[in-house]
Parts: sequence; C-alpha cells; structure tokens
Amino acid sequence: MLTNHNEKGMYSFNIDKFYRNYLKGPKLFKKREALEPSFIPDELPHRNSEIEKIAGITACALKGDVPSNFLCYGMTGTGKTATVRYISQKLAQHCSTKPPWWVYINCTVVSTPYRILAHIYNTIVGKEKIPSTGLPKDVILKKLLGLLDQYIKDSICFLVLDEIDILIEKKGGNEILYNLTRLNENLDHCRTSVIGISNKLKFMEFLDARVTSNLEEEEPIVFHPYNANQLYDILKLRADVAFQEGVIDDGVIKLCAGLAAKEHGDARKALQLLRKAGEIAERNQTKKIMENHVEKAQKDIDKDHIVEYIFSMPLQVKLTLTAIFLLSKYSKEHIITSGDIYEVHSELAQFIPNVKQLTHRRISDYVNELSLSGLIITYTKSMGHYGRTKIVKLDIDFNLIERVLSQIKKIKEYRLLDYKPIILQTDKVKIKNMVFKKLI
Repeated sequence: MLTNHNEKGMYSFNIDKFYRNYLKGPKLFKKREALEPSFIPDELPHRNSEIEKIAGITACALKGDVPSNFLCYGMTGTGKTATVRYISQKLAQHCSTKPPWWVYINCTVVSTPYRILAHIYNTIVGKEKIPSTGLPKDVILKKLLGLLDQYIKDSICFLVLDEIDILIEKKGGNEILYNLTRLNENLDHCRTSVIGISNKLKFMEFLDARVTSNLEEEEPIVFHPYNANQLYDILKLRADVAFQEGVIDDGVIKLCAGLAAKEHGDARKALQLLRKAGEIAERNQTKKIMENHVEKAQKDIDKDHIVEYIFSMPLQVKLTLTAIFLLSKYSKEHIITSGDIYEVHSELAQFIPNVKQLTHRRISDYVNELSLSGLIITYTKSMGHYGRTKIVKLDIDFNLIERVLSQIKKIKEYRLLDYKPIILQTDKVKIKNMVFKKLI
C-alpha cells in the first residue's frame, strides 16, 4: 500500500483509498473535452457577423480561386481561433473535390522564421522531415515551395498565424511575414492565403509597409468581448455536451458566465472555470456541481493564470514587468512612472544580447497590456506645468511575481532580479529629459 507522509512521519494521504473511492463516486462528465477551447461545437453563438464576413472572404476557395489575406482582431477568449477553425470545417464539407488545406501556426510556440517554415513543411507531409535547426532559411523556403506545388498541387492552402503579433518582437519577423504573404508569386500550381489572428489592435503599426499592404487585403475582422448573457449561452451549449444530465443547474452556469464577463468577456476563462468546478465536484464525490465549487475553482485559476500568463509573455513584456518589479523591490516609497519603467527597461535590455531598445510608446503599450491583465494598476497624476503622467503599481503578490520571474531563463541567466536601477539613486522622479521633481 502506498501512502504519503509529512515531515514528522505522520500519515497524511492514502492514494490507493482515494483512487478506489474516486472510481466508486459519481461520474459527472459525459464529454470533458467539450469544455476545452480547442473543441469546435456544431454552432458558435453570437459570432454570426464574424462568421458571415470570413465565409464571404473564403467562399471563392470552393471554386478554386485564391481568397485574400486578412486579419482577425480581438481580446483573448473572444472566439477568433474557434471561428476560423469552424469555418475550415464548413468549407471542407462543401468542397466535393480538392478540399483546402489548413496549417495552423501558434506563434507563441513556433516563433522564429526557421521554425515557422519547418512547421509548415512538416505539417503538410505529416512527419518531421525538416529538423528544428541546421538548414539555411532560403533552402527550407525552396523546399517548401516545391512541396506545395507537388503535394497540394492546384488546391488552396490556408496558413493561419495565431498570435501573429508575437513575430514582430522576433528578429526576422517582418521578413517571414513578407515571404509568407508573397508565396504565390513563386508557386506554379498551389495557391496560399494567410490569415493572421491577434489580440493587439495596434500591432500593424510596427510592420513594414510592404507587409502591411499584403496582410490587409481585406478589412480586418474585429471580435468584440462577450457579455455575461452571451457567455451563458456559450456555456449552456457546452455544458449540455460535457456533463451528465441533471448534474449542473443554470445558477452555476450563470455564476461562471458572470465571473468571466468581469475578465473582459473571456470565453476561455468561462470554459476553464466550468470545467475546473466540475473536476472539483467530482473529486469531492458530490453528485452535483455547486456554486462553492465554482468559487474554489476561481481561486485556483487566479493563481494558475498569473503564473501561466507571465511565462507566456514575450521577452520584452517580461522585461517591462521586471522593471516595475525592481522599482518596487528596491524602493517601496518610490512613485513609479511610465518614464521610470522606460529608463529601467533600457538598462535591463543592455544586459541581454540581441534585445533591442524600445521606444517610449512601445513601453506604454506594454504597460497598458499589463494593466489589462491585472498584474499592475495604473492611474494618471497631474505634474503641474510638466503635464500629466501615468503612475504604476504592482497589483499581485510580491513573492509570487518574484518566484515566477526568477524561473524565466533570460532573467535568471543574467541575474536581472539582483540589479538595482540607476534611477533609484535619487528620490526624485524624472519628468522630462533631465528635469526632475520630488514627489510627496
């Protein structure tokens, strides 16, 4: 019999007994995967307008013509990826011959030009023919062009770049987007169409003009956040598929929808909350999912979400958060302004090879992003005739953020958490250029 013991050797947990009881307990789930973001239901509530627009752009693929490149914008959890995948399924159902190919690239995972080209190639052939490193990019590009013509032939291949904005932070990001949007010029038979998905409305401002013109062949499709009633409709449909009959009441679903609506209408958060509440109820051997299970799930997710979100951020955003952390760590009395963050970020960027200096405007965008995520809070303060400035404060547990940042490879490697910013050598706040003012 296997048991776990605490430090004093006292009995704490009998895993065999737990598993036996779990097997005897009620089975609440019928199809658990229906609550995963990747699950594509038979219908997508409250996305008719977006579906109609994408269907209009992609319909010409049914007749063998090439759809325009286009972009989908919207905050996290607004159904962008789900809608594109839904369209891909419907398009395939109506293609009697030569159905389109779809290659999905998650740019948070596959983010370098080399790996993107290799990922597309390997996805099409169904096995890893191109290694993750080792070949010149022009050689891979030539191989990919040959594969598209020989393997896909005269069908359409959609290249979906999810989180496309991540590429702008990477070296060669503009180049790979340019190459992907101009593939058709070097193809004899196959034709490609690029679909970009982003949760940053302004990322196009940082693209080369030649890439912008290629990507914006159609008006961007904007996905607005869901409200509580819309999230309830989404969850109700998923719950009917995911759970056994009678194990969950409308009140529990409404609570999940209401909590997620406060998080900028994030359907992913709503689904995660409902699934985790079901798992907690099942582990507790209860026959129904109750509101207290949702409340427990919310607490667990909040903590997990912070860790996951920080790890998933691009390096430049992590450095922005590190700058705020250091300003808070070494001087709790110091009032942090957006200008301070810019100065400290510039100092940190010098320690890491190939990390470029950012503009004040870009840092301001990152501060706004961190504020929306709930990691910091910001407010505007008048500085007299110097104008108004943004004040920033951390809004999460100090020890938690230190623990997470200390596990990030680049931050750990260059010991950035031990660095004391130059600006903290004075008790004055930098207002403009070399003008300082002491804040009370």
